[in-house]
Amino acid sequence: MVRESTLMWIQYITGLGILVLGALHFASLTLLAPGGYPGALEYTTVISRYTDPLWAAALEAFLALLSYHVFNGFRVLLLELNQGSGWTKAVNVTMALAAIAAFLYGTRTILVFHLGGAI
Repeated sequence: MVRESTLMWIQYITGLGILVLGALHFASLTLLAPGGYPGALEYTTVISRYTDPLWAAALEAFLALLSYHVFNGFRVLLLELNQGSGWTKAVNVTMALAAIAAFLYGTRTILVFHLGGAI
């Protein structure tokens, strides 16, 4: 079992990663996009981003960071409600399964666009 202090360090690191990738994502949709924000939302622009391996990898990394950060943060909040070992185990398992499910669903979405709807 991983110590809580290690989990919180990972929480802080993922928070910084989300800040960096989130800023890049926001900049790509507004400042760096041809045609600005409206141009970034055009169908062809969105599809071209999802089919680009670099963008797909960046979105996958963003998804991984967000999945861990959100569900670990929610886990910490739920553990504050009750201190029993049964509650702790149930919360840990539930949040891990929810994070994995969210990550896999997001990955599926990225792959569908990246592979041109082949999944």
